[in-house]
Amino acid sequence: MRFPSNKTLAKYAVYIGIAGISSVMYMRYKIEERIRNTDYFRTAFKILRQHKGAVSLLGEPIKDMGFDIGDSNNACDGQTANFEVSVKGSKERGKMFFSAIRNDEAGWLINRLELELKSQPDKRFIIQTTPGTENTTPAKQE
Repeated sequence: MRFPSNKTLAKYAVYIGIAGISSVMYMRYKIEERIRNTDYFRTAFKILRQHKGAVSLLGEPIKDMGFDIGDSNNACDGQTANFEVSVKGSKERGKMFFSAIRNDEAGWLINRLELELKSQPDKRFIIQTTPGTENTTPAKQE
């Protein structure tokens, strides 16, 4: 029995590595796409895009620049959702922080939505808040 050469084994390793990385990237893309299509995510962006102050700070159009699905602050358990999403407008970049809760009658409700600009990282602009939900704001990592 003849064993394959080291060169052949190296080629197989490269092909398997590329296939593995491609699979992981595709799975990550599909998970992010599913999250972007949820009611709470679309509602949060709708609120941000309709807020005159946010539009004047960021500029139009406001685009979703992604989020880190590996971050423990970005999570949804079926009843509550908390996310930190990078956003970009024609004037400025920043992060949108939002928290949502599921209501049986009304569906998903955005408790709190804040905007942090890249040029002012020590400030957050409150776009929407529901009274009594001040403590549900996603924690800021320093």
